[in-house]
Amino acid sequence: MGYLTRTLIRRKWESNRRLDSIRLAHQPLPTGVEVLEGLPYLSSGHSMHTLNLYLPLGIDGPLPVIVDIHGGGWMYGDRELNRAYCMYLASQGWAVMGMSYRLLPEVDLLGQVQDIFASFHWLEHHAEAYCLDLDRLCLTGDSAGGHLTGLAACIQLDPSLQALYGVDPLSHPFRALAIAHGVCDVYRFNFLKPHLDKAVTREYLRMLFGPAGSSSPLWGHASFEDTAPALSLPPILVIASEPDRYYRQSRRLIDWLDRSPLAHETLLWTRAQGEQLTHVFEVSHWDWPESRETNDRTLDFFHRACSSS
Repeated sequence: MGYLTRTLIRRKWESNRRLDSIRLAHQPLPTGVEVLEGLPYLSSGHSMHTLNLYLPLGIDGPLPVIVDIHGGGWMYGDRELNRAYCMYLASQGWAVMGMSYRLLPEVDLLGQVQDIFASFHWLEHHAEAYCLDLDRLCLTGDSAGGHLTGLAACIQLDPSLQALYGVDPLSHPFRALAIAHGVCDVYRFNFLKPHLDKAVTREYLRMLFGPAGSSSPLWGHASFEDTAPALSLPPILVIASEPDRYYRQSRRLIDWLDRSPLAHETLLWTRAQGEQLTHVFEVSHWDWPESRETNDRTLDFFHRACSSS
């Protein structure tokens, strides 16, 4: 059953890859941005240990910085997937970094976190060369990238999580987070019919935590609700839409934050505002009016967080 389920999951993401390739081939790109492509953040030679850096043209630094972690169910995507989205953010006066990271099942969650932190440290080491202001550093991610965004922000603040995941924190804090359509609860996905959801969740847990499963030291230290309590996280923006098939994940995160003392805001699109506003619409279709509004409000949230003392 595990092999069959994993095959179905893989086929689903292969279908997404084909559809995204068609979309990206025909999608207009924002202008006024310099794209530095395929910069290696580790010397491994692995194609997934590379990043893109997006810089606005005609603006002298130092530039505020956004790091974007792409989604794709932890097993699909790379630094090119969110190119147009990152270019739009950069066109508004921000430096944007989007990295590739190794995917399931080549690595587990531990390997992904270590890749992401390696890209963070590359940014610190090269900030002066690219005139980046890491005192104005924000982090965003969509879907599975939303989960990794929340997890990375928690690891950044918690020495015990740093030891568990084998990473060192940045010397600059994140000033704000934006979690877009995040799948932040990895133990129960809640978007398929119960029997299928249980099988998909079980197979994902095998890939995320490895053969040890619930005996893995990472178990219980992977979802946002595991890692966020008692941490003084920066302000969080949750972006969600009711037509999103994963909306229950967003709703769970919003409700948890509403019960917490953490500073947060919610940007929620309802069904009445458009059935087309589905999963990560503002990332996939940057040029829609609703996407521009969403992304501009995200930038305003980041600007306010970076401007506060």
